Amino acid sequence: MKILVCVPLIPYPAADGLRVRIFNLYRELTRNGHEVHFFCLSRMSPSPEQQAGLSEVGFELTVSLKPMRSHEQKVAAYTKLLVRGIPAEFMLSWEDVIFRDLASLQAGRDFDVVIAEHLFMARYILGLDCPRVLQEHNVEGELMMAIAGRHKLPGRWGKQLSAKRVGRYERKLLRKMQGIIAVTRLDADAISRLAPGVSVKVVENGVGCADYAGTAAAGGEPGGRLMFVGLLSYPANIEAVEWFAGKVLPLVREKYQDTTLTVIGSDPVQRVLDLDDGAAVNVAGFVEDVQPYYRESSIQVVPLLIGGGSRLKILESFAAGTPVVSTSKGAEGLEVEDGRHLLIADAPEEFAAAVIRLREDAELYGQLRENALALVQEKYDWPVLAAKFEAALAEAAGKTRTRGQK
Repeated sequence: MKILVCVPLIPYPAADGLRVRIFNLYRELTRNGHEVHFFCLSRMSPSPEQQAGLSEVGFELTVSLKPMRSHEQKVAAYTKLLVRGIPAEFMLSWEDVIFRDLASLQAGRDFDVVIAEHLFMARYILGLDCPRVLQEHNVEGELMMAIAGRHKLPGRWGKQLSAKRVGRYERKLLRKMQGIIAVTRLDADAISRLAPGVSVKVVENGVGCADYAGTAAAGGEPGGRLMFVGLLSYPANIEAVEWFAGKVLPLVREKYQDTTLTVIGSDPVQRVLDLDDGAAVNVAGFVEDVQPYYRESSIQVVPLLIGGGSRLKILESFAAGTPVVSTSKGAEGLEVEDGRHLLIADAPEEFAAAVIRLREDAELYGQLRENALALVQEKYDWPVLAAKFEAALAEAAGKTRTRGQK
């Protein structure tokens, strides 16, 4: 197939969950002989490293750059979008340029299917004469409503109104697709309720098991070095790290004073940076290679309280041989069993007890490592998931071509 992929960013380097999923799934498709062309939004031209990293695996790249806009032009563009019912979270002041760039790219080409990566890109593909697929990395309206519920009144009311607007917008766009890809069965069920009659397939998040084979083979030992991995500007991750550092870690350190937490991820906001006390918590921020941290850490903690989709951080930890302690929300969407693949705990006292248990029970520690690695090799390795993804795209590509509306 000739595949056009519309992305709100340049998917290289693969330094966060969205980029990791996009880069690896489509890399597998190129290895299977498909042509993949990325259409990306960016505020600046791709660097030589980005160009080289994408072309090395066979991707073609077109970047739609943000042009200069006067204040008056921006106000006029936003007002026009507001009148049309576009939620503020999905507005850009240069959208006409994006539509023109996409139409120009398609002219003279015969793409078999076009994919919008993330709801943010869905509207831009509606005018293309090509079967349309949307990858829903979260059910955005539901996720925003959950986040809104964490805010205090009266601010909560405004957040909930925004979530409702996004939910209506999401439902409208879902129904204009020939296919939808969800990352969990829970998300797929929610999407089917929003867009009955549209084909919804599940392609889970994954991990490159071969990439972590050396780290897994090196083994790990129970101990007090804990780690957390995630985008550190994402509200769910911010809340998770604050909750763990404030309510769980002190309970663990009451018994084992040498217990430490290393926080790894791009774009740490000030609230996260402020957690670094030089002793119990170290905020490493962005790192070029996370594998040394897996080798040096005894446990990964995933203390998420809200969120959607499934956790790449858990799958990476499984592949690297680092046992996981997670909340129920953190493990949601993965085919895992508490006590077999990881430990699940929700209250601070229970979470702390699970961390201490893994430190003290070497047999359980080893069993979790072994079972979790077998699970990701069987169900979550990128080549396994890419086969499901390829089948879903082939089904959508076989449907009648239809032109939508902007």
